[in-house]
Amino acid sequence: MAVAAAGLGFLLLLDVVLGVKVFDVVLPALVGDLAVIGAVAVAVTAPPRTIQIGAVVGSAASVAVSLAVYVTTSDTRSLMMGFGAWPGFAELAGLALLTAWSVRSSSRNGAITAISAFGIVMLAIIQWRNKGTYSEVLTLALGTAWAAVVAAGWYLRILDARQRQQAQEVRHQERLAIARELHDVVAHHVTGIVVQAQAAQLVAAEHPDAAQRALDRIVRAGGDALAAMRSMVGALRDESTDAELDPAASIDALRAMANMSVTDRHELPVRLAVDARTEAVPGTVIASIHRIDREAVTNARRHSVGATNIDIDVRCGDGVVLLLVTNDGGQVSRSPGGFGLRGMAERAAAMGGEFDAGPLPTGGWRVAARLPVTVASEGAQP
Repeated sequence: MAVAAAGLGFLLLLDVVLGVKVFDVVLPALVGDLAVIGAVAVAVTAPPRTIQIGAVVGSAASVAVSLAVYVTTSDTRSLMMGFGAWPGFAELAGLALLTAWSVRSSSRNGAITAISAFGIVMLAIIQWRNKGTYSEVLTLALGTAWAAVVAAGWYLRILDARQRQQAQEVRHQERLAIARELHDVVAHHVTGIVVQAQAAQLVAAEHPDAAQRALDRIVRAGGDALAAMRSMVGALRDESTDAELDPAASIDALRAMANMSVTDRHELPVRLAVDARTEAVPGTVIASIHRIDREAVTNARRHSVGATNIDIDVRCGDGVVLLLVTNDGGQVSRSPGGFGLRGMAERAAAMGGEFDAGPLPTGGWRVAARLPVTVASEGAQP
């Protein structure tokens, strides 16, 4: 918006200079310029829903200026407009900005309203400000400008809709992956509860009948919980997909990324440092750490230039697990701003954590994720 403000300011100055040096008429264009610039300023500083209002108000002000020119007799003749008054460049540019912005971000009805208002402005300029002999040229120029603004706004609107759809797909895929990992981790623990309760039944004869009934309830509750969990995850998975319930990743999977051979594939080697306390982190958190780590390593191998290795650091402390993935490349071939980064950010957000990625001051790239975790007490089973 700073560039737009500077551009409108320059066009306003240009209108004043042209009005003084060329057309000998400053007031109509200057009034139109100031009214439209004011509408732009209000639209920029106010909530987004006021963009459409700004476009309509600015258009109304421009039409009012055209009407004033029509009902006022001018003693000065210009080459294009005759005894009329030429529209200000800042006026037209500001209205084009408001219209394209409204088409891009407003509702369909709001976009149509802004387009119609801008069209009325063009017609008012042609009919009321033009008192010369070049009406066909003026009509062609303003009509082309109107069509270009509308096309640009709709093109940006389509791009935004596509980006939202793709972002929703990334979010959906991350939720499916979390559901699969949740299935494996929870199913493991719930199954263990059921097995232990069944084993306790074998020795229940030495205990009162109440203990036997309690064990029966444990078995039923565990079985019901397992069935309900599977049903819920099945719904989350969307059975129309072919996604499998892959085993959840573990600390060993992180180590495997550093231990696997990459000589034949000419890929960057991976160095891994894992805090010992991370061994006690729940499987759901480790699975998310592994997924973010894997995507970060893939990005580094694809986009880093001049790097010699990739460093992975996994630490646990203060109720969070911190993942750092860095490379020592001199530069990045291109910003890896695709859906890989978006997917990692979605994964961290879904786990209630934070995500950050960007270039290092000395070169290369850094990915950082902080996920909240409750570390199991020492000696407890994870």
